[in-house]
Formats: sequence, C-alpha cells, structure tokens
Amino acid sequence: MKKIKLSICAAFLAASSQAQVKKDSLYEDRPLKLEEVNFISGYYSQTGNHSAIMGGNGSEKLTEFANSLDLKLIKQSGKFEHTFSFGLAAEHRTSASTAYIDKAPTGSTTAINTLQGTVVNNTTVAPVLSTTSRASRGVTTTGNNYTESSASTLYGWRFNPNANWSVKNLENNSTFGLGAYYSYEFDYQSWGGEVSFAKASMDNNREFSVKGQAFFDQRQMILPYELRGSNYNADTWKSKNSFSLNTSFSQVINQRLQMSVLADLAYQKGILATPYNRVYFNNNTVFNEKLPDSRVKVPLGVRLNYFAGNNVIFRLYYRYYWDNWGMQANTASIEMPVKLSPNFSLSPFYRFSTQTGTKYFNDYKTADPTAQFFTSDYDLSKFSSNNVGVNLHFVPADWGIFKAVDVRYSYYKRSDNLSANNLTLALKF
Repeated sequence: MKKIKLSICAAFLAASSQAQVKKDSLYEDRPLKLEEVNFISGYYSQTGNHSAIMGGNGSEKLTEFANSLDLKLIKQSGKFEHTFSFGLAAEHRTSASTAYIDKAPTGSTTAINTLQGTVVNNTTVAPVLSTTSRASRGVTTTGNNYTESSASTLYGWRFNPNANWSVKNLENNSTFGLGAYYSYEFDYQSWGGEVSFAKASMDNNREFSVKGQAFFDQRQMILPYELRGSNYNADTWKSKNSFSLNTSFSQVINQRLQMSVLADLAYQKGILATPYNRVYFNNNTVFNEKLPDSRVKVPLGVRLNYFAGNNVIFRLYYRYYWDNWGMQANTASIEMPVKLSPNFSLSPFYRFSTQTGTKYFNDYKTADPTAQFFTSDYDLSKFSSNNVGVNLHFVPADWGIFKAVDVRYSYYKRSDNLSANNLTLALKF
C-alpha cells in the first residue's frame, strides 16, 4: 500500500510541476513585436438638393477620398500583455456648397424685399440677395434656387492621428486602456482622450466593458458672406466639449447564439451650431443657424450573432436613440456572412433607419424669425433611410505578408432624396 501511495503522490507532484512550467511559459517575457498592420482606403460620393449651407435648398454634391494606416504592436511582461496602436487618417473632401460660404459681395445688393432691420437675437437680419446680385458673383440662379457653376466647388483636408495603449492581465482576463486623438480641418480642431476597462470570464463566454471619452473642440466662427458686418472677425473661435460613457455586456447564450447589450450616454456643451449654415425665414430674410449650447444623447442597442451552421452567420442589430432636442430614432440592421470556401466569404448587409426631426428644424423659407433657435440642416429633419451593400472577405493562402483583404460597397438612400455610394478597401498585413 505504501508503494501505491508513493506512486500516486509522485504522479501528483509531476503533474503539478508540469502545470507550473506550462503556466510559467505562458507568462514569460516576450519582446515588442509588430503584430498587425491595417491599411484602409475609401471613396464616398453623395448627391442631394438640401444643402444646409444654402439654407436647405442647394446642391449637396460631395466626394471624399480617405486613407488610414494603423500599426499594432504587442509586448508581454510576465502576466501582462501590452498592446500599442498608432494610426493616421487623411481625408480629402470636395464639396459643391462650401464655395457659397465665402463669396465676397460685388455688384448689385438689391434685396428681394425691403425687410431690413428685422432683429434676431439682437442682430439685424440681412436681406436675401436678389437674382442679379447672386449672378454677379458667378452663381447662376433661377428665382431663389442655386445651380452649380464651374466655380462652385471647393476642397479641403482633414487629418486624424491617434494613439492607444492597453494592458491585459492574463491571470484574471481584464484589460485597461488609454487613448489619445486629434483632428484638424480648415475650420475645426479637436483633441480627445479615452479611458477603458473590460473584464471577461476565464472561458471568454462573458464580458463587460466600459469606456469614457472626452473631446475638446474649437470651431472657427465663419459666417456666410452676406451676414458679415463691420465688426466681423474671421479669426474668432468658440469651443465645444463632448463627453460620453459607453458600456456593453456580451454573453454567449449557447453554442450558436451570442448576445450583446449596449448603453451609451453623451453630453455636449458649447457651439453646437455650424455658423456658416444659412436659414431662410418666412419673411424672405436670412440668418445663420442658431441651436442650443447643450445636448444630451442616449443610444441603447442590442446585438445578436447566430451561427446557423459551419458556413452561415446571422448578425442582427437594433438601436434606439433619444436626445433632448426632440429627436428619436430607430435603426435595425442585418448582415449575413456566408463562407463559400476556406479562403473566401461573402457578406450581404442591409440597414434601415428612421428618425423624427428636432424641434428646431425648418424647411427652406419657413423658419420664424422671432424663434430663439432654428436650423435648415436636413440631417436634423424627419426622414427614413436605407443602406444596402456587400462585403467580400479574402484570406489569402499564399499572398506573402497579406493576412486578409476586404472589399466593401454600400448604397445609401434617404427619403429627402440624398443618396450616396461608399466603396472601401481594407488590407491586413
């Protein structure tokens, strides 16, 4: 009996020793290495006839070409795995309506009416310029309608560098992260940061995450040319601060179904209106957009992933949105990745969204000049939209450094006649 007991004890000690060696090898130090490189290139174009710059009545033609490069590096120090991510995005945008912000008045300044002197927020409202006056600036008009001319398109650049760091505790499966962001374009600058925490179960079947973000923005107060008085200063900047708290909980229900619940809270304070967006009133006068200086947003969402078989997945998503400007929105989407071969999958997708307009929205030439707030930006109007497209995913077997290639196309259509095409190429190395 003693021999048997000694054999069992020796076997137990050997197993414990092997487990300890395995654990120690799992938590051994590993040098910093480049884990992944992502390059994304996208082309976006849209058309529409409700330009906010022209008071809800003008070309929304816009094209955008964007490229981004992201680097991901990993280093392990004992039980801690550090991830460093660095990214840079550059976007080139061409907009038909942007040219109408800064056309200097020349020639006739005869107004359509003589209602000069109307006061809005202690500021005298300028008259709508006559057809003759606008045509003298190189803008062809029919009545009060703008049409494009060869000089009616301007372009601009936007740059977005970012850096993120996260550390994962391999023993308790928790992750802490920090991030920093910057964005610049011709009339806007933004600095931002985030703090995040996630805790997953040891079998990775359950995870809770929370992320707090803060952005501190500066907007140049560029007014439409006809609203610039003798005291106008184009170098005036005003601030906007944005804070958000994003939470999510994910749970594997069974071998086929996974569910995530998302709840966010966002608060904005400062200059929330776009100063060069025009609003035409019902008395044929014009002023720039005025909106409250604070906004609360509450999106709530749920996501379901259902594995129908070895080759098909259903990804379902629903979101409800509410804010204190009177807007409510509902969004539902479905995506169905289908694995056609070990190296190729096809994912058709569809998204439907509907929203109520904010209480400050007005159609072209319907705003009340005595109102405290007003906008003719159709992004804040009542509409529904459809977005349909397909994603092609390749996992190259012998393409050298390529790890994955994605090509994604979508067509977007809104009930206010805005339509857009979006094409994206993503390369993972």
